[in-house]
Amino acid sequence: MGILDVEELKFKYRDIDLFQKVSFHLEVKEHVVIVGENGVGKSTFMKLISKNLIPDSGKITWLPHIKYSYLDQHLEMNNEIKIIDYLTGTFKSLFLKEQDLIKCYELLGTASEEEFNKLSKRIELINKELEENNFYAISSTISNVTNGLGINNIDNNRLISSLSGGEKMKVYLAKFMLEEPDVLLLDEPTNFLDAVQVDFLAKYLKNFPGAFIVISHDESFIKEIANVVYELNNKQFIKYKMNYDNYLKEREVRRESYLKEYNKEQKKIKEMETFIAKNIVRATTTKRAQSRRKMLERMEKLPKPKNRVPLNITFPFSKSTGEEVLILDNLLIGYDKPLLGELNYKLYKNKKIAILGRNGVGKSTLLKTILGQQKSLGGSYKWNLSADINYFRQEENEFDDVNPINYLRYFYHLKTDGELRSILAKVGIGADLCLKPIKELSGGERTRVRLALMTMKKSNILILDEPTNHLDPMTKLELFDALKNFSGTVILVSHEKDFYDELVDDEIYFD
Repeated sequence: MGILDVEELKFKYRDIDLFQKVSFHLEVKEHVVIVGENGVGKSTFMKLISKNLIPDSGKITWLPHIKYSYLDQHLEMNNEIKIIDYLTGTFKSLFLKEQDLIKCYELLGTASEEEFNKLSKRIELINKELEENNFYAISSTISNVTNGLGINNIDNNRLISSLSGGEKMKVYLAKFMLEEPDVLLLDEPTNFLDAVQVDFLAKYLKNFPGAFIVISHDESFIKEIANVVYELNNKQFIKYKMNYDNYLKEREVRRESYLKEYNKEQKKIKEMETFIAKNIVRATTTKRAQSRRKMLERMEKLPKPKNRVPLNITFPFSKSTGEEVLILDNLLIGYDKPLLGELNYKLYKNKKIAILGRNGVGKSTLLKTILGQQKSLGGSYKWNLSADINYFRQEENEFDDVNPINYLRYFYHLKTDGELRSILAKVGIGADLCLKPIKELSGGERTRVRLALMTMKKSNILILDEPTNHLDPMTKLELFDALKNFSGTVILVSHEKDFYDELVDDEIYFD
């Protein structure tokens, strides 16, 4: 038995079979990456094995006493506590032991000889336990982890609710590292992390002494950490006990083989159906036809290979702008105090730029400021009078309870259901997904819905804040092409160099 065994797993969501008798095994020290297109059920599987969902049938068995930690891709966490309390909460049992120790010391002064001896023994035992668990090095342990993830630049007394997406992710990862579980379950851990933190996390995972299961679409990251790849395809897992580069080669061989087997089976099914249709009513052959029909009904058929739904988008262009699109003049951005020094910059017509820098430095704050959503602390910014702006926010949660059709209708209330369905279909959100609440879609599907909204507006300036989070590699390429072909100006915040490197004319780095 492995650390985790999944046998004959079935799970249906809204009459759609996500998993059909799925098997999955995690062995000691296996570093597993789960890959697959958006919407095939990767995150649902992670919720099932972490006991956040209950399967329809089948077994999910963890080895007794195995401790695992689960990171949800949407960062569901207690937002109303301080960072330091969230991190030290990992050691709550040890702090309770310390309180017990202090109480024992206080009682020594008034204890009888017999009580004194008992208290002394208890103090000795508690001290031994605290030392074995490195209690007196907790501050330094926390500092080492927070320094590696860049949290040392954040005030530990801030509420988690005040943090950016990237800062929240780092705090969440820090808690994981401090818990030191046997198994890590990480769903899209690099979302919102900058290049330095992604590198730190990759090194941490490579040296992690236990096992982990990671869902990620970041191919550079996957190549660094995986020694086993599970591909989720056609409602089944295929295990590749190899690194990611070798998996890519082997995958093509297996796909060709599967397609041949599927076509061979379909030919056999068609022949049987033809025989049944011709012979079922003939007295001399009806028994043979009935036998074939029963055989056909009992046959366990191969699932049809799923055709990938492309991200078919174009960002419509409105009109030409003046030469100077945006001017920053001694602009100060921030909240209670400036995040950066005075910003001076001129953005010219039809240029595509990437805004880079570590998490929390002010990239998203700059976008909110120049869009008028956040008040500046000084200086000014000025858009060209002909600017038509189309904006993709890094996070959007206020529409979680509505379905994709009603989400688009909120902005374009005169559009018919048919028109909205057609727009969503172009980005791969078909009839089965149109009526689901957005919160029940995968991360990639949510992004597709928001990109669909952007295709409904004519503009000459696109502003996108981390648009590639949750997107699989092929969908990223399609988004890249759409941005490359856009005739106007593009302002992009991204942590994925592979995505923006060949796209932009200029890079602005905040430090």
